[in-house]
Amino acid sequence: MKTLRTKLLASAVIAMAVAGTPAFAQATSPEAQAPTDAGPKAAVAGQDAAAPGEAGPGGGDIVVTGSRIASPNLVSASPVTVVNAQDIKLQGATRLEDVLNNLPQAFATQSSSVSNGSTGTATLNLRNLGDQRTLTLVNGRRLMPGDPVSKSSAADINVLPGIMISRVDVLTGGASSTYGSDAVGGVVNFVLDTDFTGISVDANYGVFNHDNNNDRLQNLVRSFNYPAPNGLTTDGRNFDASMKIGAGTDDGRGHIVGYLGYRSIAAVEQGSRDYSSCGLATSTGTEFRCGGSATAFPANFTLTDATQGGPPTSYTLNGAGALVPGTTLYNANPLNYYQRPDTRYTAGFLAHYDVSDAFKPYTEFMFMDDRSVAQIAPSGNFNNTNTLNCGNPYLSAVQVATFCRASNLTGQTTLNPDGTTSQIANVLIGRRNVEGGGRQADITHTSYRFVVGARGDLDKGISYDLFGQYGTTKYTLNYRNEFSVSRTQKALDAVRNTAGQIVCRSVVDGSDPNCVPLNIFGSTPITAEALNYVQVAGFQQGQTKETVVSGSVTFKGGEYGIQSPLANDGIGLAIGGEYRKEQLELNVDTSFATGDLAGQGGPTLPVAGSYDVKEFFAELQVPLIADRPFFHELTLEGGYRYSDYNLSGGVSSYKGAVSWSPVRDIALRGSYNRAVRAPNIQELFQSQSVQIDGSTDPCAGVPGTASAPTATAAQCVNLGVPLNRYGLIQANPSAQYNGLLGGNLNLRPETADTFTAGVILTPSFLPGFNLTVDAFSIKVKDIISVIGADTILSQCAATGDASLCGLINRDANFSLWQTPNGYVADTNLNSGILKTRGIDINANYTYRFAEAGSLSAAFNGTYVDEFTSEKVGTSFDCAGYYGGQCGFPQAKWRHQLRLTWQGTDGIGISGRWRYLDPTRYERTSDNAALAGTSFVLDRRIPAQSYFDLTLTARVADNYTFRIGAQNLLDREPPVLSQTAAPIGSFGNGNTYPGIYDALGRYIFAGLTINM
Repeated sequence: MKTLRTKLLASAVIAMAVAGTPAFAQATSPEAQAPTDAGPKAAVAGQDAAAPGEAGPGGGDIVVTGSRIASPNLVSASPVTVVNAQDIKLQGATRLEDVLNNLPQAFATQSSSVSNGSTGTATLNLRNLGDQRTLTLVNGRRLMPGDPVSKSSAADINVLPGIMISRVDVLTGGASSTYGSDAVGGVVNFVLDTDFTGISVDANYGVFNHDNNNDRLQNLVRSFNYPAPNGLTTDGRNFDASMKIGAGTDDGRGHIVGYLGYRSIAAVEQGSRDYSSCGLATSTGTEFRCGGSATAFPANFTLTDATQGGPPTSYTLNGAGALVPGTTLYNANPLNYYQRPDTRYTAGFLAHYDVSDAFKPYTEFMFMDDRSVAQIAPSGNFNNTNTLNCGNPYLSAVQVATFCRASNLTGQTTLNPDGTTSQIANVLIGRRNVEGGGRQADITHTSYRFVVGARGDLDKGISYDLFGQYGTTKYTLNYRNEFSVSRTQKALDAVRNTAGQIVCRSVVDGSDPNCVPLNIFGSTPITAEALNYVQVAGFQQGQTKETVVSGSVTFKGGEYGIQSPLANDGIGLAIGGEYRKEQLELNVDTSFATGDLAGQGGPTLPVAGSYDVKEFFAELQVPLIADRPFFHELTLEGGYRYSDYNLSGGVSSYKGAVSWSPVRDIALRGSYNRAVRAPNIQELFQSQSVQIDGSTDPCAGVPGTASAPTATAAQCVNLGVPLNRYGLIQANPSAQYNGLLGGNLNLRPETADTFTAGVILTPSFLPGFNLTVDAFSIKVKDIISVIGADTILSQCAATGDASLCGLINRDANFSLWQTPNGYVADTNLNSGILKTRGIDINANYTYRFAEAGSLSAAFNGTYVDEFTSEKVGTSFDCAGYYGGQCGFPQAKWRHQLRLTWQGTDGIGISGRWRYLDPTRYERTSDNAALAGTSFVLDRRIPAQSYFDLTLTARVADNYTFRIGAQNLLDREPPVLSQTAAPIGSFGNGNTYPGIYDALGRYIFAGLTINM
């Protein structure tokens, strides 16, 4: 509580500083001027509660995100943070997710910084509850799922045209009774400008500019004989150009706005930064070491006959190609993308025409074609082959003697073309395809979204809104530069034919006459012919479809005298129904389906399925008292939705809210929401297969070294390791372990209880100032998720629980990563609880000087007091922590403060401070479910501050120029080992790039032309 009081006191000081600072004036055309807003703000009375075209059918009433009832009262009963178009431009952003992920309430998931595990999409994640629990809307209607591969089925906001956005409403907390499933963590509503008139052209260009001057890490990288960049680098070009054209009909009844957009983003490789040019691992000292992958060049060979105290199990090749004990590590970092390249085209239109008061048809159409490439380290033989022909003519005499010793033989033999027989040895091979280049996932999404509807007034005080919408996303993946497991096995089975030539056995027996033998038993590269044979491509194709038909009727009781005798407005009632159908289909080629692609970690199986839901909803708003002593306004709200899913049955969601203003300057609000999330198609229908899931094996490693086992010998017996194998289990240098993942048709909907309570201050003695403080509490039950391989392992070790220990399957080497036979079963379940609670603080102030211009300020901060996960009988609080189980660094306090000066001559300057609290590695926790050994440099991420600056100039009211820099001081991201920032938790490049600025300073310039 002391920490909480300290944070709140600091917030109050900042808010008072904001209150004492002037802000700038609202101009007539936000699109044609310099900054008109200080940044994100809360939707409060008289401020940013509506956008053009969002007025209700009866006149000037406003629709606030989170309610279907239009009302003259602009105070939202639920906390809503607003980001407007100008704040997007002030950041020079070509990607909307970069803007929204800077909000203290938001966390990155799928973004441009994800390469290993990327779906090529951009998704939103409120309260760190997962993008599957954040609902994305466009003008109050659902945005369709963005990808058939994604297990979250979250919307892809790449679809959205930045030039058309009037504002973005971010409502954190449940809203399922209003909008349906998925609105657990909250709702992000993109409000588009449907009434724009004229022509507007906007362009942005930006690059990253970083000075590689970290001598400590450069020396470390070079000490491992890896290249390290030095000096200034400029890369990662971002370019975006878009145009919108709007016009009304001559009779003033109709309007249409059309838009076009193009975006091009260049790749940034991890090798371009000194802090990411090698994969960092822990050590026994006080400095990182460069780790790497055991799939390397030259090749590594692992035998399976070792016992405790026996000979080495791993061998590699020296520079001369001779076999020596030990392991070569491959630096997998340099070719991995820190920023994925991307090319996107968007187009669409929004139109409406008021035939009469009773019939006002409208339509929307959105199109997007986006291509992004995710690149990671080259493929190879990731121990995918486990036997070797002892008669292979490429083997040296030493290799034959070592690999084919009696204790390491399978007992099987094979017949050679000359009539002799050869023994078969147990040999796992880790050999990197350095000749073929990085694995590339070339991902294309083509999306269409069409809405047609009508609204109007049926009678005095009675209005309706009826619409249908259809959205689809078509997906293709071309995966390049992979090794074929089956071809590699054939190519390694080399023999001499009757002419004495070295060929594949499959050529001799005719089973594969195209096979080319593969010689990986020396230090020289493989031949181009062999590479062309073993290197293959994979292909996937699929689509998602969403169909929605929805209708509602709104009744204003005031028109008929149905209202409280103490209120000025009548009750508001909205009732309606909705039908929604979700469909998904994913097809894969044989290489993916059979697991023949060596670097995929297992097979990718086809998925197909659908579900539908029929819903009824109602919402009631009751103004009770207005303009009375101590009751300037008192309003109650309620809502209910019943959803009948054809697969999981019926479920109810509901809400209740109250807002009370004792005087005009103060408003108090509180709400309760019961939210639901139904299982999506991937969670239901995904086939089960072995994939990368965990980041630890407590029994792997050698005692007395940096990678020593973290579990005792007795605990490892629980974990499936015999006492005589303790200390002999090889650790994965890349911290990637296998899990059996997949769907479950018996899943039930999640339920969540959300509470908010807050105060809004809009003091009349300080015009232009407002402050909101809101507490929130969210508890999600029956979580649809996996338990997590790391959690299963840690709890089995600690408790010996047979139900958990039975999920652990070790291969012949007692490994959980060397072959697909070693894994932790971790399929989807309704299991566990997620809880989070904290406080949001927003403050805004604008002051206008008589002649010298104006100054504005906006503050937005969030304190997270708790982020608890409960599963398999354990509970751990991740607030203030990060790691394999906690995931992203969950800073307890995050804020951003923007100050903007706007001169009367059209010149403006805007600066922003972004701040994140220190966080600690989860293993430093005293909670037994998280606690463990940790490396000194992983234990704590210090507080991070970033400073941004933008200069603007408005010329002749038609041209607005922008130039600026994000992360002006070029601050490096916090650097962690790959154990503390595992790739499976969206770690990348030895840090968390979705949370911290990973690429250095971003310099941008922009231009808006209005005609």
